[in-house]
Amino acid sequence: MENKIIKLIKKKDHRGIDYIVDLYSDKISYIVNSILNGYSNKEDIEECISDVFISVYNDIHTYDNKKGKFETFVFIKAKYIALDYKRKIIKKKEYEKIKEDRLLKINENIVYESAEKEVIKKEKLKDIANFINNFKEPDKTYFYLKYFINMESKEIAKRYNTTVSSVENRLYRCRLALKKIIGGGV
Repeated sequence: MENKIIKLIKKKDHRGIDYIVDLYSDKISYIVNSILNGYSNKEDIEECISDVFISVYNDIHTYDNKKGKFETFVFIKAKYIALDYKRKIIKKKEYEKIKEDRLLKINENIVYESAEKEVIKKEKLKDIANFINNFKEPDKTYFYLKYFINMESKEIAKRYNTTVSSVENRLYRCRLALKKIIGGGV
């Protein structure tokens, strides 16, 4: 029977593969399952078993009946293909674990940096508020009315019985002083 199967496969007759499936599929399934059990899912195991049959079909020219029986050739193929699958699965899981660890680290850094930036921002705002509170009067009042209440310079001038240019000059000096402590444009 083995000789018939080998001749069919060498002629690339698909009936040869059908015979291999009929004769050896249980033993191949056992070998593959015993190696991949706990490492892979059902689809990976089925794919591995299919690869064993394909490999036997494609590598039939490497079979030498002087070295052993045909079934031994088939079972050794099953063993080594399953071991290759196991190595690939382990590498893939290790890679995914490394990738997951990196993503977690990146997320931790983002959260840390965001929190740190938020604290720094609040501290800067507190410093700016303290700086504005230390303006002399009427500069402090003009500044709050203009930039926090959104009052027009003309209204401020009218309310405090002064000129618009006086209000604008005081606000300009306040902005310059503020610009110096925050290092940017206001």
